[in-house]
Amino acid sequence: MPKLTDETLRRMSALNLLFAASSIGLLLTTGWMVYDDYSRGWKGYQTRFQRLEAEKTRAQIEAARKAIDAGSLETLQKQRAEAESAAAQHAKDFEQAQKRLREIDTIAYRDDLAYRTIKSTFDAKKFDYEDAAHRGLDKATTIGKEMADLQKELEDLRVKGLLHEKEKADAQAVLDQINGRIAETDKKIADLEAGVDRLKKKLDKVEPSGFLKIAIDVLNAPLLDFVAPSLKIQQVVLDRVPLDINFARVPRADRCQTCHLSADRAGLEDAAEPFRTHPKLNVFLGGASPHPVDRFGCTSCHRGRDRAVDFVYAVHQPDSEEQTRAWEKSYGWKHDHYWEQPMLALRRTEAACLKCHQGVVSVPEAPRLNRALEIVNRYGCYGCHKMRGFENRPKVAPPLTHPTDKLTPEWMGRWIRNPKMFRPSTRMPRFSGLENNRGPGDAESEAAEITGVVAYLAEKAETRTYPPLPGPGDARRGRSLVKSIGCMGCHAIESDDVPAEILQARDVGKAADPIAWERRFGPDLSRIGSKAKPEWIYQWIMNPRQYNPETRMPSLRLTSQEALDITAYLTTLKDSTPAARRGAPVEPRPQARDRALLAYLSQRMPPQDARAKLESMSDRDRDVLLGERTISRFGCFGCHLIPGFEKTPPIGTDLSEEGSKPADLLLFGFVEIEHTSPAWFFQKLQDPRSFDQGHVAEFYDRLRMPLFGFTDEQADAVTLLLQGLTKEKMPLESMRRLSARDEALEAGRRLVRDYNCQGCHILEGKGGAIRESIARNLQAKGMSEEEATTSAPGFSPPILEGEGDKVQPDWLFAFLKGPTPIRPWLDVRMPTFQLTDTEADTLVHHFAVREQRIFPFQTLPQEPPRGPELQAAIKMFGADYFNCWNCHQQGARKPPGPPEGWAPDLTLASRRLNADWIERWLSNPQKLMPGTKMPTFYDPDDRKGSAPPDVLGGDPDRQIKALSEYVFTLGLRRGGTTTGASP
Repeated sequence: MPKLTDETLRRMSALNLLFAASSIGLLLTTGWMVYDDYSRGWKGYQTRFQRLEAEKTRAQIEAARKAIDAGSLETLQKQRAEAESAAAQHAKDFEQAQKRLREIDTIAYRDDLAYRTIKSTFDAKKFDYEDAAHRGLDKATTIGKEMADLQKELEDLRVKGLLHEKEKADAQAVLDQINGRIAETDKKIADLEAGVDRLKKKLDKVEPSGFLKIAIDVLNAPLLDFVAPSLKIQQVVLDRVPLDINFARVPRADRCQTCHLSADRAGLEDAAEPFRTHPKLNVFLGGASPHPVDRFGCTSCHRGRDRAVDFVYAVHQPDSEEQTRAWEKSYGWKHDHYWEQPMLALRRTEAACLKCHQGVVSVPEAPRLNRALEIVNRYGCYGCHKMRGFENRPKVAPPLTHPTDKLTPEWMGRWIRNPKMFRPSTRMPRFSGLENNRGPGDAESEAAEITGVVAYLAEKAETRTYPPLPGPGDARRGRSLVKSIGCMGCHAIESDDVPAEILQARDVGKAADPIAWERRFGPDLSRIGSKAKPEWIYQWIMNPRQYNPETRMPSLRLTSQEALDITAYLTTLKDSTPAARRGAPVEPRPQARDRALLAYLSQRMPPQDARAKLESMSDRDRDVLLGERTISRFGCFGCHLIPGFEKTPPIGTDLSEEGSKPADLLLFGFVEIEHTSPAWFFQKLQDPRSFDQGHVAEFYDRLRMPLFGFTDEQADAVTLLLQGLTKEKMPLESMRRLSARDEALEAGRRLVRDYNCQGCHILEGKGGAIRESIARNLQAKGMSEEEATTSAPGFSPPILEGEGDKVQPDWLFAFLKGPTPIRPWLDVRMPTFQLTDTEADTLVHHFAVREQRIFPFQTLPQEPPRGPELQAAIKMFGADYFNCWNCHQQGARKPPGPPEGWAPDLTLASRRLNADWIERWLSNPQKLMPGTKMPTFYDPDDRKGSAPPDVLGGDPDRQIKALSEYVFTLGLRRGGTTTGASP
């Protein structure tokens, strides 16, 4: 064992071992550090993508080879072989031609050099001659003779040069003749294989080999990958779409494409993530799309951490519980509580559209968001909550200014207690009997509140009296009218129209629901006879606005007898729900009412004063006061117009920036859900009072939001919208700015939505829900299901696509203000909506700008065609040609055949249609309205061949022009007569 000496304090052998071990440890740690820094997940993705791209390129090469015409390639290769054989046979001639070409080049070069030398001498002599001649020297004559000799030599050499050029061309022609076939064939083969060659070059880039691969591997190696690596972070800096971080706006540096390498490249639509092509490149990310990646990036729509290149650090959000479990297993995923803008779940990505697309009825390519907007509009969420984009919207529920004219107090109490018990499809939410109000005495308190609300409404109601019905009605005829004149475009009736289980389904308005949203626009008329008084029903359907001036219910211009028949039918629709199912109502107790009032009064005055005030009030006054406080507490005035609450602000939380609210500010209580904002929104929408679970709170301090009975799909849709309501402010240049045309389109769309025009008409590819009811009506008249479905379009309101191009603006304005029959044989009627001039003008403008129509000026024909054109038009109208009167009505004269084949009255054309539209319609009706029953007389692919050859020389343009002018002027009066009598 070594001994310590005075020269050392430690044993040197031990120190050597220690230093050796620490050196090895340091080396290993440094190596681990370098490897950890180098080994990034995104590098693996890029390596896999290179292999994927190489495999795809090889597949494309193989496909390109198979696409080459084998026969053509074989023929060309034979031709090349033959040309090479011929060239071999002429090898001696080819060698002589090449030798001759070289000899000519040598001689030509020598002669050209001599020409240049003599030319320089000549130029010098010329200068001397001009100088001597100018001075009058004798040597000018001598120099002139020398110049003449030189000029002759130059001319001889110039001629030799031209001869040399000709000889070279002849010699080259011999060479080209021998090699020409080979070069020509090579060019054809190269053209045939150009696609393959191009893909091979691409393959060399994505999958290099040899020295190039070694060089790239070296550049990608640790400690050398800072030079010029092929594996590197992809980044797009977005100065115009900044992030708000700690009150500072910083540019985004999107690095999503580091892993999502093919997001903006077509061709990998079926690849697995993260290599899949982004859907709809024509709309998103593509260079020609409205949202190119270099301007919008990824996180401006998807959110998440822009600079992240790690899966978890990027704050991805799973789309389902299954995906959550898969991510936890594969990536160790967990929710990041420290980033306030986590990535949107895939099914809710459309929420981000709201921050740029404002002031529009619907957002293109965003069906889930549009669904959410429709739900919020239908359920009137903005009545209690302030929501950006939903300002100045009308109340969604009827006014309660005079409810006793229509309803009985007993019915009102039953309705308030549980609306869905009477009408399962109602959008009216439930306030009472919910889980946070099921303690001792809660039922009595709720019963007292309901009694108070009914008392308040009855006390404040305007009193009106309706006269008795003017006569009896026929319920059978009334049912037929309801089914045929257009009521079913907005309403539905249980069991009489659709099975009860469908109408009562909780999933109201889902795409799979057989009853379209348009037929949910108005209330379900089932059980209406147990709700409204017959006198009220009669007055309502005769003139809806006499009861509610703000109603969107139109007038169908009913006669008194028609209104009586419909009233008789509707009063037969009674509530057949067994009393046992309804449940016995809880009798209100004075003690519960007084206890509630005392709690309210004590909030504003000392308890002794509250008791004194309560003792001074009658029972009726106490009921009314409790009703007033209950209405104020629950915010009933958000949906209804209620006397005394006309200017009361909404009671709900402002949701205009709810999507930016951190989850820390939401009360999750004891509800076992994920602690994220979307999970809280979803739970709140489905079970709004569940967050009272486990809390101790007084009856009047508990959560108040009612239960709407939203389905999972509906709650998820509204959650999406709430996530889109954020505080993020987008730069003006990034937002969708509405032009004057866009504003006219959106203004019209709002009216179309608010008046439910698509309940009857098809517009922008949607609507026409009434056709289903019309088909059932035809079946009831004896048609088979197939016949009724086929015939229903002929008995339905017209499709409005192209309406602005089709009709004259002034006619459309007058028609919207006061509809008149266009297809009198139809049972369904265009209602009178009592539109204001502004509303009618907005709709006319909307239809005009939709078709990019010049509005409203145009020149219209004032007289029919003359001479041969008039005779030709009359001839083509006849039975031997187009037989137009076989389908079209002519004034009061109806066409032959069944009504489903009839077409509008052509004598109205001059007042209704645009003249140039008639010409385009006759030329190709299917182009303007696909599926129309109007025959296509002129084949778009062979107009000349399909035109009658014996009319106007078979010229289709002259024929169509004559017909359009004739049709337009059919109804014009000249000298007391109407033009266009039947030929």
